[in-house]
Amino acid sequence: MLQRLGEYIKPHLVLLLVAASFLLLALGLDLLRPWIIKTVIDTAFSAKSLGLIIQYAGLYFGTILISIFAMFIHSFMLQKFGQNIIFEIRNTVFAKIIARTPAHFSELPIGNLVTRVTNDTESLRTLYTDVVLKLGSSVLMIIGILISMYMLNVKLAIMVTFLIPLMGVLIYVYQIYARQAFRGVRTKLAASNTSVQEMLNFIVIIKAYVGERIMAKQYDKISKEFLEAGLFEVKTFAIFRPIVDALVFVIMIAIFSFTNWFDTVIEAGTVFAFLQYMNKLFTPIKEISEKYSNLQSALAGAERLVPIINEVADTDIEAVVIPEELKVIKTIEFDQVWFSYDNSESYALEDINLTIEGGQFVGIVGPSGGGKSTLMSLLMGFYTPTKGTIRINGYDTTQYAPAVLREVMGYVFQDSHLFKGTIRENLSLYDDEVSEQALIEAAQKAHLHAMIERLPQGYDTPVGYLGSLLSTGQKQLLAMARVLVRDRQVLIFDEATAHIDSHTEGLIQESIESIRGEKTIISIAHRLSTIRSANMIYLIQKGRIVERGNYNELIHQNGEFHKLWSAKTI
Repeated sequence: MLQRLGEYIKPHLVLLLVAASFLLLALGLDLLRPWIIKTVIDTAFSAKSLGLIIQYAGLYFGTILISIFAMFIHSFMLQKFGQNIIFEIRNTVFAKIIARTPAHFSELPIGNLVTRVTNDTESLRTLYTDVVLKLGSSVLMIIGILISMYMLNVKLAIMVTFLIPLMGVLIYVYQIYARQAFRGVRTKLAASNTSVQEMLNFIVIIKAYVGERIMAKQYDKISKEFLEAGLFEVKTFAIFRPIVDALVFVIMIAIFSFTNWFDTVIEAGTVFAFLQYMNKLFTPIKEISEKYSNLQSALAGAERLVPIINEVADTDIEAVVIPEELKVIKTIEFDQVWFSYDNSESYALEDINLTIEGGQFVGIVGPSGGGKSTLMSLLMGFYTPTKGTIRINGYDTTQYAPAVLREVMGYVFQDSHLFKGTIRENLSLYDDEVSEQALIEAAQKAHLHAMIERLPQGYDTPVGYLGSLLSTGQKQLLAMARVLVRDRQVLIFDEATAHIDSHTEGLIQESIESIRGEKTIISIAHRLSTIRSANMIYLIQKGRIVERGNYNELIHQNGEFHKLWSAKTI
């Protein structure tokens, strides 16, 4: 896992080397200062030379100034190094997630994926800015301090050295519990994010059922689990830290005992310097334990991110080139298509056979749950058939990337989702290359342009959160215009008139008639009036096509279509 994450270091290695160089300079000066004080005590104080004291004081002060400068450069370069890497990782993770098929998004809560992009990537930042170099510097600091101690007094240094393995054992035991603690915190954080997002996304439903108290109680359970995971993390660190502090105290007592009872050290300066080094020795050891905490937190996040980073993208999010054979749609054919969501014998579609000629207006009708939207999801490449073949112009659609199929087809959903931003941004989907003329022409075809012109800011009018500043009909017209902007050859309307008033339905019908023949139109109909003029209508029931024909033919067949028409259920 660390090896995979280490690959992101290579492009920014220069920044890391500069940060490391200035860190080494600061560490060297830090090791030099106790020697300066030792020399002052043993020579300048004993000689009572004010001049020497001032000289050493100037030298000491100079090392501090240089250390401040070195640490500033080190910190700046290290943070730049880490932030650049996290920028790349965050973008990579988001790109891999957004390239997944719709089936993946049904397997994992959206809040969980949000945590991957935000919290988990942020936890990795400490790996690069706070752990990688700091752990190395702490180890070097320990080595440098031990060398200095041995140069001062071998017997005392040996005593201190024997305690280092004990500290290593403590760190090893600690990391076992720390990894478990941090993994628990990450898991519960994701659960909390998911719960909050789901509840807030459907707050209207909650309020409609006066369910605020119940939902607050439900979240309280999740929040308590998060609290328990956090307390376990705190207890793990709280137990380990006092043990380290106690060990430092024991060493200090031991040094004073050696100095006073056995007369191991004579010079006062040496005693003072040794105590300084001893205190400095346990500082990096403490840092190692703390950085190990950060490392465990980062690894807990990495365990969730690295599998995503290593994913082979289901779709290509780069610019899509439409192959020559698909630039003009002549036929769309479903040949004995079967589909099961879980690859079991429970089929959502069974033996679908139909052919759509280019430029036709085709209606798909049937009871809810019959398989209408599933049929279109297969055509758009959201899923692949379990059995059978879908062909466009005679070519099997599975030989193309799903993004290629979606580049020739536009989909108007039943629920028109609008993104944060303006009408212009929603029409263009933030694509600056879409011309003003293209936006206006699409809005005119969708009978939306006149309404937009009446707004104070025109096309730059904000739509509000999830389009809250627009009516349901306006949002649906905008969703239709968004598809028309891209000039797709095939337009799919998935019950696009299900939640709108008759006036808006009429506008959509006029828009469809205006582009009829120019585009291939497939309409999943909730209202029969929307597909009255269709060239061909397919009635799907329980995953099978049970009837086909134009509107008048199906009415006069006195079959399932006639029953639905008579009952006014669709």
